[in-house]
Amino acid sequence: MKNWSFRKYMIFFILSATVAFVYQIPYLRYSFYDQMCAAFNLNNTEIGMLGTAVNLTATLTYPLGGILASRYSTKRLLIVTNGAMTILSVLFAISTNFSVLLVIHVLLGFFSTATIWSAYLVGLRSLGDERNQSIIFGSSEAVRGIVQTVLGFLFLAIVAKIASPVLGMRSMLFVAAAFAAIITVLSVIYIPSEMGVEKDETGNTKKVTLVDVIKHPGVWIVCFLIIGCFQTYSVGNGYMTTYCTQVLAMDQSTASMIGIVRNYIIVFVGGFIGGFIMDKFTIKGKGLCIMIAGIIAAIFGVMFTSAVPALSIALTVVVALLANCIKSTYWSTMDQAGIPVYMTALATGFISFIGFAPDFITPTLAGRWIDAAVAAGNVKAGFDKVFIMMACFGIIALISAFILWKRTDKAAAEK
Repeated sequence: MKNWSFRKYMIFFILSATVAFVYQIPYLRYSFYDQMCAAFNLNNTEIGMLGTAVNLTATLTYPLGGILASRYSTKRLLIVTNGAMTILSVLFAISTNFSVLLVIHVLLGFFSTATIWSAYLVGLRSLGDERNQSIIFGSSEAVRGIVQTVLGFLFLAIVAKIASPVLGMRSMLFVAAAFAAIITVLSVIYIPSEMGVEKDETGNTKKVTLVDVIKHPGVWIVCFLIIGCFQTYSVGNGYMTTYCTQVLAMDQSTASMIGIVRNYIIVFVGGFIGGFIMDKFTIKGKGLCIMIAGIIAAIFGVMFTSAVPALSIALTVVVALLANCIKSTYWSTMDQAGIPVYMTALATGFISFIGFAPDFITPTLAGRWIDAAVAAGNVKAGFDKVFIMMACFGIIALISAFILWKRTDKAAAEK
């Protein structure tokens, strides 16, 4: 990356900033729950329905995103995505009807996935080769974390400064629309028209089908790798903060502060560290095996050190750091999994759909375990089940990484 031109850095920034933004606006309720309820006159059920609208639409459109990225250039999809986010942010700001808000959130789910996710992965992968994929993907994850943190604090300052919840949310969303408009203009200026046009090794335009993707063994290796890695990250991200309060008896303010460290600061720290470390391994699977084994050990460490809260809390941070290091680099394994560049668009759409599908089930399952444990008077037992589930997903990831490791070894020996 150090030898990149200014234009290449701008391409990298536009791709990363776009994805950061499109995954922030649909989830404003995470940071501005009460303000949204007050500004739009929503109750808890209604704001939950908005979240469901986003999540369901996003998950169902991952395969469509792969198809769109295989047929249209990255530049066209970036312009469409950022243009749509500009318009939707304005409509979000001026809407007062719940049904309209629901439609807007369906569209936010669509444009945060179908028109950008696979296009983003195709664009990033095209910026380098097998030697620097990890640092590119890791650095992009870090930049996404920085952009979301800066925007988050900017939005917070706007809402805090304006006394009226309606005017505060409206002003914040107008600023968001302006940001999307700026990225749209930058996309027009800096993104090459040919980026994302699929070509084979000879430079000819190459068309692949979903059947080609499904039949490719490397696609399934990455699928199961992401199932294991993402669920370890997602479940931990969702329950470590409340574990600190419900089991370790930490006060909510301190737990929230540590949660901010885990959910924001560690995102970009983990991105840079993960990319740097993984690029030191010639065989990506080997590096992943080491980090995944570390996270499994840290998960069990959290389980068995609840009697020593300081140590247990420290281990939750270790889990978050390792999870973000892994999450920031697992897409960089596509080369060593044998997935050709021209297959990236359809492959990433399919892998994302399969890889993120368990997220429909795991939060509900974890919530039920914890509620049942609370009712039984032993809340720790509920969290222990959650941690065991995390470890099981970690084992799935470890096996997948080991298979990738051996596949890479075999390919190297055959050369």
